[in-house]
Amino acid sequence: MATKVRRKRMVLWIVGTVVLLGATAVATLFWQVNRVQQAMTDFIIAHPEETAVVTYTFDENGNLVEDGSALFHNADQPLVVASVMKTAVLATYAEMVVNGELDPHEAVPVAAWERFYLPGSDGGAHIAGLRRVGLAADELGFAVDQTAVVTLDDLATMMMHYSGNAATDYLLERVGVERVTAVTQTYLPHHTPIHHTLGYALAIFNHEEPFSLAWVQAVQANVANGDFNDLDRLIDLYTNDASWRQAQLDFMGSLTSQAVSGEAMWAFQETAVQLMPRGTARDYAQMMAQVGSGRFISPEVSALMQQKMESVPSDWPLRRLYFDRFAAKDGTTAGVLALAAYAVPQRSALRGKNRVVVLLTNGLPLDLFTQQVQFQGHYLLPIDLAQARIHFGRLRH
Repeated sequence: MATKVRRKRMVLWIVGTVVLLGATAVATLFWQVNRVQQAMTDFIIAHPEETAVVTYTFDENGNLVEDGSALFHNADQPLVVASVMKTAVLATYAEMVVNGELDPHEAVPVAAWERFYLPGSDGGAHIAGLRRVGLAADELGFAVDQTAVVTLDDLATMMMHYSGNAATDYLLERVGVERVTAVTQTYLPHHTPIHHTLGYALAIFNHEEPFSLAWVQAVQANVANGDFNDLDRLIDLYTNDASWRQAQLDFMGSLTSQAVSGEAMWAFQETAVQLMPRGTARDYAQMMAQVGSGRFISPEVSALMQQKMESVPSDWPLRRLYFDRFAAKDGTTAGVLALAAYAVPQRSALRGKNRVVVLLTNGLPLDLFTQQVQFQGHYLLPIDLAQARIHFGRLRH
């Protein structure tokens, strides 16, 4: 009998310890989430002109619902959106597929797609895309099997699930810059022109003008005036001049973490990324609400976009823990963290409601940017915003 009692006490002690450790872990997790959310909120409050936030409830037609849970902070200021702009490329692709202008099952040779791949410029997105279709990568990240093929639809998935730049640029070549411009002018009217991501990367990491601030600023001035000749020249050299391409690959291979770190290099990169497209939080919110409601361009176009955006593998914790439905495209580059999303919260007073959240932050200092990227702060703060909780209240007042 005494033995049974001791065993029972031991089991209860073990269970109690596990429960305590679990409770401690959960408490620590929520403390960390709140800390990251608070840091991002503090930055937004302190830098109102470099940040934008829009969140609201939308109805079955994608229109704003006046339920007291809307927030518009700097909603009409164009800010660098980084890879969020890939949503516009997806929209153009989806429209052309639905109209029968593109076959999503069309075979695309790896070599055609990888013409646009610049090693070391996409945070491993290209390699992740290769892995998704069962292809191994070499030491630079190119496909080992250069005879392999993927489909157009594979590339659209890689663009949205892994934010692959090469996949985006190939799709942009196929749909045409002019067609994407037509979409942005209609649905994102305050957007600056969208161009190939390879051009922006080559302008920033260029073996001809390595980290020259004066040169980048000159290119930036031309781009701001609608002149993309500098970027087009770099793209043409990289994709068509074998010796220039090799020199660029050698340059990228020579870069180390030390070579691209430090405050001076951070300041250079922050300036350089101003080359990239800008959009407003209000425009992106309207677009995402329309997609989420199935009203963007057509129900069929919206459905294709929903399928790509609601199935991102890395978003499963958000769908499991916070939302019944979640779709987003983010953007991350030096000093820039951005997100455009729609979601249906599992709890809070807004449970079951369709919510849109757009977060645009520019000019993040290196230490804060590092923290926010490490803990995915541009996803954590929208959890609070979608549910209109603590930090929503801070930003609203």
